[in-house]
Amino acid sequence: MAETLADPAVSAEVFSTVVALTVAICEDPWLPGSEQVGADPDWREILIPKGYGIAEYRVSRKDHQVILTRIILF
Repeated sequence: MAETLADPAVSAEVFSTVVALTVAICEDPWLPGSEQVGADPDWREILIPKGYGIAEYRVSRKDHQVILTRIILF
C-alpha cells in the first residue's frame, strides 16, 4: 500500500482522497458501501470515492485495529 501512495505519478487529489477514506475507515470500519470479502466478515473492501480505485482492509475486533492491506488505483 505504501508503495502505491509513494508513487510520484499519483496526483495530490487521488492521494488526499485515499487519505480521507483511510481516516473514515478507521472511524467506522463498516462504512456504508463497504463489502465483506469472501466468508470472513472482518475482511472488507470499499470503492475509493470518485472512481479512483478499491481499498481492502482487515478489521481486528480483538485488538480494536483496522489494517489497510491494499490500494488498487484505476
